[in-house]
Parts: sequence; structure tokens; C-alpha cells
Amino acid sequence: MKASLTVTGIQEVIVGLRYIAQKIPANGRKQMHRIADQIVKEAKLNAPHDTGALEDSIHKVVTYEGTGRLSINIEMGGFVDGVDVDIYAVQVHENYSSMHPGKGTIQKRLANPGRYIGEKFLERAEMAVRPNVNSEILQAVTEKIDL
Repeated sequence: MKASLTVTGIQEVIVGLRYIAQKIPANGRKQMHRIADQIVKEAKLNAPHDTGALEDSIHKVVTYEGTGRLSINIEMGGFVDGVDVDIYAVQVHENYSSMHPGKGTIQKRLANPGRYIGEKFLERAEMAVRPNVNSEILQAVTEKIDL
């Protein structure tokens, strides 16, 4: 059994959480949700702030494949308050260092000393949570499954 976490995307940045197929126990699924929620929280903290639409667009998407395999993706973009923020989200994620931070981002930086508020906010969130992911998922799963 192998657990992995990858960051992918050009048009969209998606942090994929894909583990174990049909026999994953409920506590393993709960752990996956908990980890995804941690990544969402970190990404929102790392994201620049203008109107809040970018931060509000960061969310987890839960699906079940035909075999019952749980799939959780962390996504950004889509419609927030009737506005499509897809292109904006990608531009900010990939190129924010070439943009001038607005008043909201400056205030957010001052309120969060030691935290970088800017580009690659999703990737940095995943990297912050990653060190414990494999061991936490493996422990949650192996509590119920004999390997």
C-alpha cells in the first residue's frame, strides 16, 4: 500500500490527494479530509488579499470514483460571488512576485509575521503539511487493515 501526494496544474493548480482504493476504513477517510482541510487553511493564509475572492475560491473537492475510491483535490478559482476568478487565481499563484502587493496583502503580511503572503500559496501549503501526511494516513489505515 502506497500513499502519495502530488501538486499539478498549469491552468489550475490542484493539490491531489489520492490514496488507497476500496478497502480504506472510515478513519483513513477522516484523516484524508483532515489533511485536505489543513492544506486549504494554509493556502488561504498564504494567499494575497484584495477583496477576499481568491481566498474564498480555495476549497476541497471530494469525489468517489467508480470503485468507491475517495479522491480529494484542493482547487482554486471558479465563481465567487458571481465573478469567475479562474484566470486571476492562476496569475496570482504563478506570478504574484511581479505584481505590486495591494493594501490588503500588506495588512495581511503585517498581521502574519514570519509567513510569506504571495505566489505559490497552494504549493507552499501542501509542502507545509506534507511531512506528516504519509505517516498519518498509513497509521490511520493500518489500524484497521492487516498488511
